[in-house]
Amino acid sequence: MLRKAKADIFTPLISATFFATCRTQLRRAPQLLLAILLLAIAACSSQKPQPTPPTTQNSGAQSAASLQRWEAMGKLGVRSPKENGSANLTWQQANSNYRIHLSGPLGAGATIISGSPGGVSLQRGSEPAVFASNPAQLTEQIMGWPLPVTEMFYWVRGLAAPGAVSGQQKNTQGQLQSLQQSGWQLNFSGYQAVGPYQLPTKIKAATNQAAGPVSVTVVIKEWLPR
Repeated sequence: MLRKAKADIFTPLISATFFATCRTQLRRAPQLLLAILLLAIAACSSQKPQPTPPTTQNSGAQSAASLQRWEAMGKLGVRSPKENGSANLTWQQANSNYRIHLSGPLGAGATIISGSPGGVSLQRGSEPAVFASNPAQLTEQIMGWPLPVTEMFYWVRGLAAPGAVSGQQKNTQGQLQSLQQSGWQLNFSGYQAVGPYQLPTKIKAATNQAAGPVSVTVVIKEWLPR
């Protein structure tokens, strides 16, 4: 009798607790369904292939700007009141240091132009090296025509050098075709893929000075990024 009485006492309490729990779960049901739905949507979205970002037109120029070390080989031609001819060209660049080697008729056998942030030196054949702070002034003094090496560090990669620019034109791929800078008119014809870079194969630079017009043509036949 005692056990039955205890059972009768707890039965209403158990029933009340059960129904209270059920009511709580029913109230939470919409929230649980919403959470499950959001998780399902997130899972589906993560499985969809992500679109490839579009390539910007100037991506090639940006890649070329990151090229700071290279060896380039080709030809350099000059037409000026004092010089007409061409030479084999080897240009070695290591960040802000460079070494330009000219060999052939134009270089009178061999001409080496070496530069760094501290200045530039020029040596022809077995003659003593001559030092200066500006490569264009140095080459004009020794060779009779200016070679704007400071700006050519950018031009040879198909980039405008820092400073004022006018008449800049690019093709539909964002590659530089022409510009006027530092007293020079430049035209770029032809680009080649060199690893991740798009680099010009021919650059013609012309200027008109008091001593007469000067035209410098650089043809790059081989690029070796370092």
